[in-house]
Order: sequence, then structure tokens, then C-alpha cells
Amino acid sequence: MSATALQPPSKPWMLLGGVLSILVGFCAIAAPALFSYIITAFIGALCLVSGLIGLFQAFFGTDTAHRILSIFSAVIRMAAGAVLFLFTESGMETLTLLLGAVFFAEGIACIIISLRLHANSAWIWLFLNGVVALVLGGLVYARWPIDSEWVIGVLYGIQSLFSGVAMLMLGLSVRKQS
Repeated sequence: MSATALQPPSKPWMLLGGVLSILVGFCAIAAPALFSYIITAFIGALCLVSGLIGLFQAFFGTDTAHRILSIFSAVIRMAAGAVLFLFTESGMETLTLLLGAVFFAEGIACIIISLRLHANSAWIWLFLNGVVALVLGGLVYARWPIDSEWVIGVLYGIQSLFSGVAMLMLGLSVRKQS
């Protein structure tokens, strides 16, 4: 596969995504504890809703072959959601560890993709985004669990800023297609 085959899908969407990512990054950095709390509660709520939907499907769905496993899976999601939602502080500690893992994975992926996009003049921005993600992942693990209350908001904000700049630069580098 050639490097040009990995061009971004649409200049306007890349620019919009970049600007929105930058705005979210600034909000997260401005109020890190609040942002950490909101993320934790939101993920908890999503797990609860997902578990309830899974439970509903397990009881009322037509597929009965895996009903017990589906119920078990739904109950686990609901329990995880309840813990994140009701015990937000310990939930933040757990999510901080997961965030570190996500940063490591995103860093590796961005670096690999940037090297495949080397023909694109904005490849360096994606590469830098990957390096920043790796560094942030290391910072998360170095200060866990002491800084769990604010680390999700600040580090997510920083990563969101760099991701937004990378998207903005990739969007600006897309030539007008005729």
C-alpha cells in the first residue's frame, strides 16, 4: 500500500475534528478535576446503560443459545458502571491506569501510521502526537494513584490538543480534489 493511499478522507471534517479536539483539550486543562469526574461518571453511565440493554436482549432476545453468558456479561457491565458512577474516586484511579494504557497504544499506532505517511508533508505532526502520547502514558504510570483526581483531565487535555493540532495539520495538507 502506498503512502498516498492513507490520505485523510475529507479536508473539512479533518479541520472541524482538529478544532473541536483543541477546544476539548483546553476545557480539560482548565478544569482537570471536574473533567476527570465527568469522564468517570460518563463512562459509568455508559456501562450501566450498555449492561441494561444487554440484559434486556438476553431476556427478551430470540437467541437463547448464549443466554446465561449474555446475562453474566450484562451484569458485569452494570456492576462496573455502578462502581464507576457511585464510587467515582476509586473509579478515577482505575480509569487512570486504563488511560495510561490507551496513551501507550495510541502512541505506538500514531508513530507507525506517521511512518507510513512519510510522503505527506504533515507526517511529522502525527509522529510528534505519537511521541507525546507515549510520554503521557509514562507519566500516568509514574504518578499513579497519587494524582488520579486530576491526571485524567490534564493528560487527556494535553493529548486532545496534540491530536487536534495533528488533525488540523493533516486537514490543511490535503489538496483540493477535483
